[in-house]
Amino acid sequence: MTAVLRLEALRVTVHVPPVSLGVEPGGLLCLLGTRPEPLSDLLDVIAGHRPAALGRVCVEERALGGLGPPARPVGLVSPRDPLFGHLSVRDNVAFSLRARRRSPAETAARVGQVMAMLGLDGLADRPVAALDAAYRVRLMLARAVAFGPAVLLLDDPLAGLEPGAVAALTRVIARLPSMLGGAVVLSTTRREEALAFGAPIALFDGPSLLQTGTAADLLDNPGDDGVAVLFGEANALRGVVTDIADDLAQVHLSCGADVEARAMPGLEPGVLCRVCIRPDRIAPLFPSRPGAMGEDEGTLAAHLADAAHLGTRLRLRFRLADGTEVTAHRPPIAALPGMAVGRPARLAWQPGHALAFPIRAEMQ
Repeated sequence: MTAVLRLEALRVTVHVPPVSLGVEPGGLLCLLGTRPEPLSDLLDVIAGHRPAALGRVCVEERALGGLGPPARPVGLVSPRDPLFGHLSVRDNVAFSLRARRRSPAETAARVGQVMAMLGLDGLADRPVAALDAAYRVRLMLARAVAFGPAVLLLDDPLAGLEPGAVAALTRVIARLPSMLGGAVVLSTTRREEALAFGAPIALFDGPSLLQTGTAADLLDNPGDDGVAVLFGEANALRGVVTDIADDLAQVHLSCGADVEARAMPGLEPGVLCRVCIRPDRIAPLFPSRPGAMGEDEGTLAAHLADAAHLGTRLRLRFRLADGTEVTAHRPPIAALPGMAVGRPARLAWQPGHALAFPIRAEMQ
């Protein structure tokens, strides 16, 4: 299927890595980043508000280089493009249609359709100042959707909203791709928000695109340790590879323990590595009595430094012999015998649940 939006080795500036992405008709893509500014800059380039340093933006197989925002089939919802406070809800929605010289009859029909689509029917004559934050976002969406863009760009639209409003607007935004028949690209710096859409995610570290895929791809098959840590919230333990057999690496960690982990591409015996293990994959074991803790092979000796109940899970922070901290998550109803802050423990996991990546040159 031909992509509605395609970025080809696009560089916002010459000093940042290129970005290549594609979104199919009726698709939604979440840009999840560590900082909002690089994502906003990327959306501004796609919308035509700033030029690309290199690369191309293509919409429906048409390169948009040299075209300003009014000539692009792209709608942008951004806090840098606020609502018109002197206009009513209806006139805000109609603005883009009137700017494109649509007939009064066509404008009125489309405005009514879009306001109903975004839950604004009944508010047509209200001034913008009378709307709460969530309905202002709905109005910004309606104004951008009204002229029927092939691509709709949403720059962190849910920032600062109440949880209930976030949940409601998430459902609204998730329906937009099928309603428009085009592509929707949304940026956020909040992982849980990106996950809520159930859509593919492009993970950024600053301006650098690390990996694009489903949540399952990023969690279970991260391309490198950066993805494992940023998206999977994995613990990263330094060590040296001592052997590799049947795709499992034997690793001697800096804390002195020997563990097993799935060997990722580029790993060889003798190289430095990072063993990445997600908090939910770690099973902590506490001794039944002082001095009863054995030296089980493949487990880590630790002490429980902190425990916190987060509602849906327990967060346990352990400290290893070399001072490294390791976080484990357990179900809140799973009471662990002998668990108490300061007590010794051993941390275990299934070898296939840990991933061993070669340490990148810039990290050595």
